[in-house]
Amino acid sequence: MSNQTISGGLGLVKAIISCALLAFSIAMIFGLMANGETKISGDVHPALAFVVLIGAITWLTMVEGGQGSLVGLAPVNGDLFKDSHPKTYMSTKLVHSGDNLDRYLLGRQFMV
Repeated sequence: MSNQTISGGLGLVKAIISCALLAFSIAMIFGLMANGETKISGDVHPALAFVVLIGAITWLTMVEGGQGSLVGLAPVNGDLFKDSHPKTYMSTKLVHSGDNLDRYLLGRQFMV
């Protein structure tokens, strides 16, 4: 992973274009959902479709964040954060025992 910032000219242009494309994509998806032109918003009320979409994206971000944390903490000695982060220690101890991490990653793949 590089240690670049977006303060440079090209980096700033890329960041602006990326944000503009993201905003355009979100506006398009929400617009199509509001008009009932997607599968889910055609079958149910568009408000429920918005809630389902936002809920699914929220769930996906939590699962992806969990994956990054669990995989990243696998080689770290648990005693380093046992006292400062007891909940993290307990969960990583459970996940890193046996083949639990592999099972979590496989289940995550099916969800995505």
